[in-house]
Amino acid sequence: MSPRKNNVLTVEDWPDPKKGKLYKGRVGRAEAKGKPKSLHVTIENLDPSQLGRIHDVSLPLPVRPGNRTCSFLAACGIDVSAVGAKVCLHDIAGATVGMRFGAVGQDESRQVDFERIENPPDMKVNTPIEESGDQAAQ
Repeated sequence: MSPRKNNVLTVEDWPDPKKGKLYKGRVGRAEAKGKPKSLHVTIENLDPSQLGRIHDVSLPLPVRPGNRTCSFLAACGIDVSAVGAKVCLHDIAGATVGMRFGAVGQDESRQVDFERIENPPDMKVNTPIEESGDQAAQ
């Protein structure tokens, strides 16, 4: 084999995520933006076959009990069981979530469902902002 051949890399496409398989991901950035408003989130896939792959997910706002955004926040370890709870988006960064991918749609998009993955004891669990009389804390 020629020594030059060892210096050549081939670009490969990512393997398709398997439908229904639970993938572990780490939340990177989360921000509310757009019209209509939505929560834009980047999640790094931690599965060995997908390591380093970034998924950009847009979730509907407002957060409502049982909607996809509520499921995502619950997967991040945020207690979203109470109507009126406040969530600081900075608390989501670094959270580990489970992702299950659905079938590919006609527009090439893919539905993602989120699940809670128990974090090791050394990782913090996120909680919503407590209501207080001090508006500056919010």
